[in-house]
Amino acid sequence: SGCGDNAILAAVQRLCRDEQLRPEKTVFVSGIGCSSRFPHYMKTYGFHGIHGRALPIAEGIRMARKDLHVFVNTGDGDCCSIGAAHWIHAVRYNMNMTVFLHDNQIYGLTKGQASPTSGLGMVTKTTPFGSRAPGFNPLALAVALDTGFVARGFSGRVAHLAGLIARAVRHPGFALVEILQPCVSFNRV
Repeated sequence: SGCGDNAILAAVQRLCRDEQLRPEKTVFVSGIGCSSRFPHYMKTYGFHGIHGRALPIAEGIRMARKDLHVFVNTGDGDCCSIGAAHWIHAVRYNMNMTVFLHDNQIYGLTKGQASPTSGLGMVTKTTPFGSRAPGFNPLALAVALDTGFVARGFSGRVAHLAGLIARAVRHPGFALVEILQPCVSFNRV
């Protein structure tokens, strides 16, 4: 209860309803982490991949099936750590897909280790004296890479988030929506 993933799911389900995205023409791809159970909650096609590899899988789907609406659900650990190189190249390829980066600034699924977006000084199980590196800023990198559509939303504002997501879906190319969300178990900030 209170996990931001529930609000993100509500916003995306609202989008699918409002945009009348047909389930047989929609696919959600994910990697590993809290964000990545997402395809299991959608009544669409889904692919739950391996850690950091959601974007290459989505690119393969996009190349094979240009008629599908392709979405990627990834987390700060999944996308900004092991999947970072894939993310950079996905922006370069500019394929028509919408990426939701769930950013709770913690590895919540594995019980609270620091993630690439954890802030400087953040105390976690793996950084008991505080993180010594500044948090990675996904939005700054996305802008620096000249990503076609970049937005940031908050899981606590579902209506606003649904509007951002709708604009991202209408963008003809690679679209990134970073969604800040609390982890009520390990990072309530």
